[in-house]
Amino acid sequence: MKLVKVLVSVIAALLIIGGCSSPAVTGIKVHIQNGEYQDAIHLADSVIANGEGSNPEVWYWQGRAYSAMRVWDKAAVSFVQTYELDPLMGPNMANYWPAFFNTAIGYAEEGNIDDAIAMLEAGAAIVPERPEYDQMLGEIALNQEKHAEAIAYFEESIDLAINQINIIQVNIAESVDPAFIQQLSDENDRMVQSVIIASYNSGSILKNLFMNAEDEAVASEYMNEAIGVYTKGLEIDPSSADLMTGLAEFYILSQQYDEAIAIYDNALVAITNGVEEGWIAEDAAADMRAGVLLTRGFTFIEMERFDEGITALEECRAQMGNTYQVLAMIGHANFIMENYNESIEVMEQLTVMEDLTNDEYANAWYMIYANHIRLEDDSEALQALLNAIEYDSDNADYYEYLAQTYSTLGRNNQAMEAMAKAQSLR
Repeated sequence: MKLVKVLVSVIAALLIIGGCSSPAVTGIKVHIQNGEYQDAIHLADSVIANGEGSNPEVWYWQGRAYSAMRVWDKAAVSFVQTYELDPLMGPNMANYWPAFFNTAIGYAEEGNIDDAIAMLEAGAAIVPERPEYDQMLGEIALNQEKHAEAIAYFEESIDLAINQINIIQVNIAESVDPAFIQQLSDENDRMVQSVIIASYNSGSILKNLFMNAEDEAVASEYMNEAIGVYTKGLEIDPSSADLMTGLAEFYILSQQYDEAIAIYDNALVAITNGVEEGWIAEDAAADMRAGVLLTRGFTFIEMERFDEGITALEECRAQMGNTYQVLAMIGHANFIMENYNESIEVMEQLTVMEDLTNDEYANAWYMIYANHIRLEDDSEALQALLNAIEYDSDNADYYEYLAQTYSTLGRNNQAMEAMAKAQSLR
């Protein structure tokens, strides 16, 4: 996943300047209150140079000035120094958690992975309730192929995000301020997305471990852990197509087909309930239903329950219209069911659609070719395959099929040329 830096706005209302603050700290606060951030930083640097570097408040307010200027690395250094001098000030930095996260992203982009990890660990110590640190630590561990560590980080991130969601929901219920409620809702969306990403990442790792496990008992442990991770994520967002598909794959692998289909049925019910309860708009619900029906149809096809798969995909088609994914799946299902003419009709719709990729056009023409071959319409098959090659001219398989088709039609010289072309591409 591409990490995105997070912006944080400085709260305009500063803490009331108390009598316990030193004159220097008071001066730094005044500069910040006036928007004179560079002056505040210069004053803090001067105070530190003159022997007041052991005062955590100086570092804290310097960090806030840097945050206001979005100089994340220097803000993070100041906040880390604050925490080292006085760990009790950690809660004061809760709103400035992006300083640590953004600095870690910067280090990672520069290739300084060790510094990125150290900054994320510092951020997690100072603001332990944020899930973003563990999520990024999980991604770093995954890139380093430290799978057990990555899973542990992702699952910790999930738990932290769910805890934040619970707190946010209570605050929304208790608030009457529309602006504050909107702010909380946006943060809730961030936490939901965090759960989905971490659940998907953890589940994907566990799937790979499951597929490569040589011991049946170990494989079963991976499966059960993955099912638990996906289930926890779907409790937060029952409409997540990625999580549904991931969970359904495990049920299909273990031949628990009814459980796989139940995932999608439950999601459709959850979406309907969300509309009735007012937290899902009808337009959004239509897109969600279409996504569920698409993955549900794909699951039926994977289970070789083709009639049910086509029915689900046609329902999806009614909501989404003709998209490449829907039509390609319907065409494939009809091909498997030996409904060759129906498959050709669907695939021909793809060939006249606009804005498909070359690979998508090529695949559509190839499927038309495959259907005509089954119908023994060799001339039509040849033309379809030539059309596919126009979009994917470096596909060695296409040229081998072309050689076979030319040979069937008795065009031996062209068959030899096509085979030579195929061999040159291998």
